[in-house]
Amino acid sequence: MKIENDIPLPESTRSRKYPFLEMSVGDSIFFDGEKVNGRVYRAAMSTGRRNDQKYVARRENSGLRIWRAE
Repeated sequence: MKIENDIPLPESTRSRKYPFLEMSVGDSIFFDGEKVNGRVYRAAMSTGRRNDQKYVARRENSGLRIWRAE
């Protein structure tokens, strides 16, 4: 087995269900029927922690709206 140096890590080909990484500051997405601390909320908050971004979520009528704040 040979150890190699300076081999770049390939980009992830994993598809993302939610477009949080494509959002600009001030953009928002409404998720109808979603609850605070549901699957979408947890995905946004973990995306923010991993990528130095901040997301804010608020209940709105029958769902949840998530904004990119930073």
